[in-house]
Amino acid sequence: MTILAFAGPSLPRADRARFPGVEWRPPAQAGDLLRLVPDRPSTLCLIDGYFDHRPAVRHKEILLLLAEGVRIFGAASIGALRAAEMAPFGMVGVGAIYRAYAKGAIDGDDEVALAHAGPEWDWRPLSVPLVDVRATLCRALRERIVAAPEARALLAAAKALHYSERSWELILAGAGLRAEMPARLAAWPEAERISQKRADAEACLSAAAAGRPTALPRPAAVRTAFLDALARECGIALGPPDSGPPGAARAPNRAGSNEKAAGRAPRR
Repeated sequence: MTILAFAGPSLPRADRARFPGVEWRPPAQAGDLLRLVPDRPSTLCLIDGYFDHRPAVRHKEILLLLAEGVRIFGAASIGALRAAEMAPFGMVGVGAIYRAYAKGAIDGDDEVALAHAGPEWDWRPLSVPLVDVRATLCRALRERIVAAPEARALLAAAKALHYSERSWELILAGAGLRAEMPARLAAWPEAERISQKRADAEACLSAAAAGRPTALPRPAAVRTAFLDALARECGIALGPPDSGPPGAARAPNRAGSNEKAAGRAPRR
Protein backbone atom coordinates (compact mmCIF):
# COMPACT_ATOMS: atom_id res chain seq x y z
CA MET A 1 0.00 0.00 0.00
CA THR A 2 1.41 3.37 -1.05
CA ILE A 3 0.69 6.28 1.26
CA LEU A 4 0.66 9.77 -0.20
CA ALA A 5 1.72 12.41 2.34
CA PHE A 6 1.83 16.21 2.22
CA ALA A 7 4.62 17.20 4.58
CA GLY A 8 7.31 19.83 4.99
CA PRO A 9 8.54 21.63 8.12
CA SER A 10 6.86 19.19 10.53
CA LEU A 11 8.97 16.27 9.35
CA PRO A 12 12.64 16.78 8.35
CA ARG A 13 14.17 14.73 5.55
CA ALA A 14 15.99 12.41 7.97
CA ASP A 15 12.68 11.48 9.60
CA ARG A 16 10.90 11.07 6.26
CA ALA A 17 13.54 8.52 5.27
CA ARG A 18 12.22 6.20 7.97
CA PHE A 19 8.96 5.78 6.05
CA PRO A 20 10.04 4.17 2.75
CA GLY A 21 6.52 3.30 1.61
CA VAL A 22 5.42 6.92 1.41
CA GLU A 23 5.10 9.09 -1.70
CA TRP A 24 6.01 12.58 -0.48
CA ARG A 25 4.41 15.81 -1.61
CA PRO A 26 5.25 19.36 -0.48
CA PRO A 27 2.97 21.30 1.88
CA ALA A 28 -0.52 21.35 0.43
CA GLN A 29 -2.49 24.31 -0.85
CA ALA A 30 -5.98 24.71 -2.28
CA GLY A 31 -6.50 22.38 -5.22
CA ASP A 32 -3.71 19.91 -4.42
CA LEU A 33 -6.14 17.35 -3.03
CA LEU A 34 -8.63 17.99 -5.80
CA ARG A 35 -5.95 17.10 -8.35
CA LEU A 36 -5.84 13.61 -6.81
CA VAL A 37 -9.47 12.83 -7.74
CA PRO A 38 -8.72 11.22 -11.15
CA ASP A 39 -6.23 8.72 -9.67
CA ARG A 40 -7.84 8.39 -6.21
CA PRO A 41 -5.00 7.25 -3.91
CA SER A 42 -6.15 4.72 -1.34
CA THR A 43 -4.52 6.45 1.64
CA LEU A 44 -3.55 10.07 2.20
CA CYS A 45 -1.82 11.85 5.09
CA LEU A 46 -2.39 15.58 5.32
CA ILE A 47 0.28 17.07 7.60
CA ASP A 48 1.60 20.44 6.40
CA GLY A 49 -0.04 23.07 4.24
CA TYR A 50 -0.04 26.75 3.30
CA PHE A 51 -2.29 29.44 4.76
CA ASP A 52 -0.80 32.88 4.39
CA HIS A 53 0.78 33.41 0.98
CA ARG A 54 -1.25 30.72 -0.78
CA PRO A 55 -4.88 29.61 -0.32
CA ALA A 56 -5.38 26.75 2.11
CA VAL A 57 -6.66 23.25 1.39
CA ARG A 58 -10.44 23.46 1.15
CA HIS A 59 -12.93 21.38 3.08
CA LYS A 60 -14.88 20.48 -0.06
CA GLU A 61 -11.91 18.84 -1.76
CA ILE A 62 -11.33 16.71 1.34
CA LEU A 63 -15.03 15.82 1.36
CA LEU A 64 -14.92 14.84 -2.31
CA LEU A 65 -12.01 12.44 -1.75
CA LEU A 66 -13.70 10.95 1.32
CA ALA A 67 -16.82 10.37 -0.80
CA GLU A 68 -14.62 8.55 -3.30
CA GLY A 69 -13.45 6.16 -0.58
CA VAL A 70 -9.99 7.65 0.03
CA ARG A 71 -8.78 7.18 3.59
CA ILE A 72 -7.51 10.56 4.80
CA PHE A 73 -5.46 10.97 7.97
CA GLY A 74 -4.59 14.37 9.43
CA ALA A 75 -2.13 15.48 12.09
CA ALA A 76 0.42 17.99 13.34
CA SER A 77 -0.46 21.14 11.41
CA ILE A 78 -3.16 21.94 8.84
CA GLY A 79 -3.85 18.21 8.97
CA ALA A 80 -4.81 18.41 12.65
CA LEU A 81 -7.05 21.42 12.02
CA ARG A 82 -8.85 19.89 9.07
CA ALA A 83 -9.22 16.54 10.84
CA ALA A 84 -10.89 18.23 13.81
CA GLU A 85 -13.30 19.94 11.40
CA MET A 86 -13.88 16.95 9.12
CA ALA A 87 -13.95 14.06 11.62
CA PRO A 88 -17.76 13.76 11.38
CA PHE A 89 -17.31 13.02 7.66
CA GLY A 90 -14.68 10.31 8.08
CA MET A 91 -11.31 12.09 8.20
CA VAL A 92 -9.12 10.43 10.82
CA GLY A 93 -7.25 12.69 13.23
CA VAL A 94 -4.07 11.52 14.93
CA GLY A 95 -1.94 12.91 17.73
CA ALA A 96 -2.01 15.30 20.68
CA ILE A 97 -2.50 18.44 18.57
CA TYR A 98 -5.54 16.98 16.82
CA ARG A 99 -7.02 15.91 20.15
CA ALA A 100 -6.47 19.38 21.61
CA TYR A 101 -8.32 20.99 18.69
CA ALA A 102 -11.07 18.37 18.78
CA LYS A 103 -11.67 18.93 22.52
CA GLY A 104 -11.49 22.70 22.23
CA ALA A 105 -8.43 22.88 24.51
CA ILE A 106 -6.82 25.04 21.81
CA ASP A 107 -8.58 26.88 19.00
CA GLY A 108 -6.23 29.50 17.60
CA ASP A 109 -5.05 29.21 14.02
CA ASP A 110 -1.59 30.34 15.06
CA GLU A 111 -1.13 27.41 17.46
CA VAL A 112 0.47 25.41 14.64
CA ALA A 113 1.62 28.26 12.40
CA LEU A 114 5.28 28.91 11.70
CA ALA A 115 7.56 30.51 9.15
CA HIS A 116 9.74 28.11 7.18
CA ALA A 117 12.28 27.98 4.38
CA GLY A 118 11.52 26.71 0.88
CA PRO A 119 12.10 23.28 -0.66
CA GLU A 120 15.75 24.06 -1.43
CA TRP A 121 16.28 24.20 2.35
CA ASP A 122 14.01 21.22 3.06
CA TRP A 123 11.25 23.42 4.53
CA ARG A 124 13.43 24.17 7.58
CA PRO A 125 11.38 25.83 10.37
CA LEU A 126 12.32 29.47 10.97
CA SER A 127 10.07 30.04 13.98
CA VAL A 128 8.65 27.98 16.84
CA PRO A 129 4.97 26.94 16.70
CA LEU A 130 2.92 27.62 19.80
CA VAL A 131 1.97 23.95 20.24
CA ASP A 132 5.68 23.13 20.58
CA VAL A 133 6.08 25.91 23.16
CA ARG A 134 3.21 24.42 25.16
CA ALA A 135 4.63 20.89 25.01
CA THR A 136 8.11 22.07 25.98
CA LEU A 137 6.84 24.08 28.93
CA CYS A 138 4.87 21.05 30.16
CA ARG A 139 8.07 19.01 30.16
CA ALA A 140 9.99 21.83 31.82
CA LEU A 141 7.35 21.92 34.56
CA ARG A 142 7.59 18.17 35.13
CA GLU A 143 11.38 18.37 35.36
CA ARG A 144 11.19 21.46 37.58
CA ILE A 145 13.14 23.62 35.18
CA VAL A 146 10.40 26.23 35.58
CA ALA A 147 7.64 26.81 38.14
CA ALA A 148 3.99 27.24 37.18
CA PRO A 149 4.00 31.08 37.34
CA GLU A 150 7.09 31.17 35.14
CA ALA A 151 5.53 28.78 32.63
CA ARG A 152 2.42 30.97 32.42
CA ALA A 153 4.56 34.07 31.83
CA LEU A 154 6.53 32.31 29.10
CA LEU A 155 3.37 31.09 27.38
CA ALA A 156 1.89 34.59 27.51
CA ALA A 157 5.09 35.98 25.97
CA ALA A 158 4.89 33.40 23.18
CA LYS A 159 1.24 34.23 22.47
CA ALA A 160 2.08 37.94 22.24
CA LEU A 161 4.51 37.32 19.36
CA HIS A 162 3.43 37.01 15.74
CA TYR A 163 3.76 33.42 14.56
CA SER A 164 6.61 34.33 12.20
CA GLU A 165 8.64 35.92 15.00
CA ARG A 166 8.33 33.26 17.69
CA SER A 167 11.70 32.04 18.89
CA TRP A 168 12.86 30.87 22.28
CA GLU A 169 15.17 33.86 22.48
CA LEU A 170 12.32 36.35 22.05
CA ILE A 171 9.98 34.34 24.28
CA LEU A 172 12.52 34.34 27.10
CA ALA A 173 13.24 38.04 26.59
CA GLY A 174 9.55 38.97 26.62
CA ALA A 175 8.48 36.98 29.68
CA GLY A 176 9.63 39.63 32.17
CA LEU A 177 11.18 37.08 34.51
CA ARG A 178 14.22 37.36 36.68
CA ALA A 179 17.47 36.96 34.78
CA GLU A 180 18.48 33.61 36.26
CA MET A 181 15.28 31.86 35.15
CA PRO A 182 15.58 32.60 31.43
CA ALA A 183 19.24 31.61 31.62
CA ARG A 184 18.25 28.32 33.25
CA LEU A 185 15.71 27.50 30.55
CA ALA A 186 17.98 28.74 27.76
CA ALA A 187 20.68 26.36 29.01
CA TRP A 188 18.25 23.44 28.97
CA PRO A 189 19.47 20.86 26.42
CA GLU A 190 18.02 21.32 22.95
CA ALA A 191 17.03 17.65 22.95
CA GLU A 192 14.64 18.34 25.83
CA ARG A 193 12.63 20.84 23.81
CA ILE A 194 9.70 19.01 22.31
CA SER A 195 8.56 19.13 18.70
CA GLN A 196 4.98 18.01 19.13
CA LYS A 197 4.33 18.57 15.44
CA ARG A 198 7.08 16.13 14.49
CA ALA A 199 5.85 13.52 16.97
CA ASP A 200 2.29 13.79 15.67
CA ALA A 201 3.41 13.63 12.03
CA GLU A 202 5.26 10.39 12.73
CA ALA A 203 2.23 8.99 14.57
CA CYS A 204 0.02 9.90 11.61
CA LEU A 205 2.19 8.01 9.15
CA SER A 206 2.35 4.99 11.44
CA ALA A 207 -1.44 5.00 11.82
CA ALA A 208 -1.92 5.26 8.07
CA ALA A 209 0.46 2.35 7.47
CA ALA A 210 -1.37 0.24 10.04
CA GLY A 211 -4.75 1.07 8.51
CA ARG A 212 -7.92 1.11 10.56
CA PRO A 213 -10.03 -1.86 11.65
CA THR A 214 -13.41 -0.70 10.36
CA ALA A 215 -14.35 1.36 7.34
CA LEU A 216 -16.26 4.56 7.97
CA PRO A 217 -19.33 5.24 5.83
CA ARG A 218 -18.70 7.46 2.85
CA PRO A 219 -20.13 10.96 3.14
CA ALA A 220 -22.14 12.59 0.38
CA ALA A 221 -19.96 15.05 -1.54
CA VAL A 222 -21.89 18.22 -2.31
CA ARG A 223 -20.97 19.84 -5.62
CA THR A 224 -20.94 23.61 -5.30
CA ALA A 225 -20.11 26.38 -7.73
CA PHE A 226 -17.01 27.01 -5.61
CA LEU A 227 -15.78 23.43 -6.06
CA ASP A 228 -16.44 23.56 -9.79
CA ALA A 229 -14.47 26.82 -10.05
CA LEU A 230 -11.55 25.32 -8.13
CA ALA A 231 -11.62 22.27 -10.40
CA ARG A 232 -11.42 24.51 -13.47
CA GLU A 233 -8.45 26.36 -11.97
CA CYS A 234 -6.72 23.03 -11.33
CA GLY A 235 -7.50 21.67 -14.79
CA ILE A 236 -9.66 18.88 -13.35
CA ALA A 237 -12.77 17.72 -15.22
CA LEU A 238 -15.28 16.63 -12.60
CA GLY A 239 -17.98 16.16 -15.22
CA PRO A 240 -21.56 17.36 -14.97
CA PRO A 241 -23.25 16.91 -11.59
CA ASP A 242 -25.39 14.02 -12.84
CA SER A 243 -22.30 12.01 -13.79
CA GLY A 244 -20.07 13.24 -10.99
CA PRO A 245 -18.39 11.12 -8.35
CA PRO A 246 -20.43 8.71 -6.23
CA GLY A 247 -22.71 10.60 -3.86
CA ALA A 248 -22.11 13.96 -5.55
CA ALA A 249 -25.02 16.37 -5.70
CA ARG A 250 -25.53 19.87 -6.97
CA ALA A 251 -25.95 22.58 -4.34
CA PRO A 252 -27.11 26.18 -4.83
CA ASN A 253 -24.55 28.50 -6.40
CA ARG A 254 -22.83 29.63 -3.28
CA ALA A 255 -19.66 28.60 -1.50
CA GLY A 256 -19.98 27.38 2.07
CA SER A 257 -18.76 29.47 4.97
CA ASN A 258 -15.89 27.04 5.58
CA GLU A 259 -14.40 27.83 2.19
CA LYS A 260 -14.72 31.56 2.78
CA ALA A 261 -12.88 31.29 6.07
CA ALA A 262 -10.24 28.77 5.04
CA GLY A 263 -7.73 31.03 3.29
CA ARG A 264 -7.24 33.76 5.85
CA ALA A 265 -5.03 32.05 8.41
CA PRO A 266 -1.24 31.89 8.45
CA ARG A 267 0.61 29.02 6.85
CA ARG A 268 1.53 25.92 8.77
